[in-house]
Amino acid sequence: MEIPYSAANDLQFLHQDFVVVGGVPTHVLTCGRWLEDELPGLIIIFIPGNPGAIDYYEEFLKALYEGLQRAVPIWGISHAGHAMSPPGYPRPKIQGNEELYSLEGQVAHKVAFIQKYVPANREVILIGHSIGCYVVLEILRRLPGLQVPRAVLLFPTVERMASTPQGQWVWPLLTYLRYPTLLGVYALSCLSPQMQWRVLSWYFKDRPVPDCVYRGCMHLFQPECARLCMLMARDELQKVHALDEDTVATNLHRITFYYGTEDRWCPLSYYQDMKDRFPEGDIRLCRHGFQHAFVMDNSKEVGALVAAWILVEVLGGSRDVHAKSLLV
Repeated sequence: MEIPYSAANDLQFLHQDFVVVGGVPTHVLTCGRWLEDELPGLIIIFIPGNPGAIDYYEEFLKALYEGLQRAVPIWGISHAGHAMSPPGYPRPKIQGNEELYSLEGQVAHKVAFIQKYVPANREVILIGHSIGCYVVLEILRRLPGLQVPRAVLLFPTVERMASTPQGQWVWPLLTYLRYPTLLGVYALSCLSPQMQWRVLSWYFKDRPVPDCVYRGCMHLFQPECARLCMLMARDELQKVHALDEDTVATNLHRITFYYGTEDRWCPLSYYQDMKDRFPEGDIRLCRHGFQHAFVMDNSKEVGALVAAWILVEVLGGSRDVHAKSLLV
C-alpha cells in the first residue's frame, strides 16, 4: 500500500530515548519514526564516530531528514557506554565487561541493534562517520542478507589509523597520559552541570558551535563515559590497520566514500590510495573545506549534501521521493 506523504505521516519529527542493546543502555535519536512505529520500505541508520554520543549529530540528522523531504526515517545510535544513561538503566561495569565497549564490542552492538529492530523486508541506507565507517563495513560483511542500497562513509577511518598525524598525536594521550587525563575528568565531574556548560562555553568561545555539540560534550564530564571513549579509541589505533579490501570490493557498487582535503585522521594520500585500488568506486573528495569533525561547523551543509546524493542516486530524484520511500 502506498501512503501519501503528509505531516501526519511523520508521526514524530524528533524522538530520543534509551533502549537496551546487547545488555547496554543505548541512546537512540530518531527522525520521523520511532523504533516500534510502523516503518516504510526504506530507513537510514547512522553510526557516529568517537566520541560516540548521538547528541553531537542532532543538527546533521535533522538537516538530512529535512533534505529528504521528511520522507525517510532516520535512526541514529550512540556507541555503547558513550552516553550517560538515566536512572533505571544500569550500565554493565567496565571491569569484566571490556568486550562490550571495545571496537569489536561496538560492532557487535550495532549488529545486535539491526537484528533487533530492523524488519527483514526493509531496505537500509547505512551512514557512518569516522570510525563509524569501519563499523558500517563490518555490518556489510557480517550481515550479507541485509538489504543495503547505499552505504555512505563520511571522512572514513577504515585503515592505518595509528599512522595518521592525529593517530600519532593521540596515542600518548591514550597510553602514557591516560590516567592524568581521567583525573582531570574526575575533577570536572564535581562541578555542577551549569558550571560544566560554562567550561564548554569558554572552550568554544571563538567558535559558534550548535547546542547539540555542547550536549554531546556534557557526557565527557562523566568519568565512565570518558574512560569508555578512550578505551575504544586506543582499541581503534591498535586494531584498524589494513583495509578490508574484500568487503570493499564485494560492496563497491553501493559504497560512497567521502574524504576531506585536510583531514588529520584520513590524509589526502589515503583518498588517492583508495582511488588507485578501486578506480571504479564512488570515491569523492570534499571541495567545501569541511573538517573531519564536521558537526562543529557544518552539520547542516553536510546533511544537505548527503540528502542530495540519496535523492538522486537511491530515490531517483525528488519528484519520486515519497512514492519510493513510503511503501509498506
